[in-house]
Amino acid sequence: MTKISEKVQELKDHAEHAEKEIAAAQKETGKKVDAAINSAKAEAKVRQDKFKANVVARKAAAASDWETLQMEHNKRVEKIKNTIAAKKDTHDLKVANRRADDAEGYASASIDYALMAIDDAEIATLEAIDARSYAESLN
Repeated sequence: MTKISEKVQELKDHAEHAEKEIAAAQKETGKKVDAAINSAKAEAKVRQDKFKANVVARKAAAASDWETLQMEHNKRVEKIKNTIAAKKDTHDLKVANRRADDAEGYASASIDYALMAIDDAEIATLEAIDARSYAESLN
């Protein structure tokens, strides 16, 4: 499993990349913005495909429907939070390690979800820039 600190760094790097792409797109027009949108969509698809493959590999409930995935994710989050809060003072090393693994798995899945959200935000922003540019060109 990837260390949580590495996942957080990946999240930070990805957000910075999206920020730079958006800033650059605001200075461009037409085909360059279209290219940025297509590139962002391709990168997002790769990340989503990788995430889905990881879900299947872990034998988790793989759902192509985002609402189902989010609902299952939220249930798992709540279960982990309740388990951690209720039994944090346990002295059983095996149980404590299993709970820690669950908590780290939740953190990792949350970061993956955040990465995909950044992808969606980047694409939406680039498309908004493109739409505004087009609207202004009609004036």
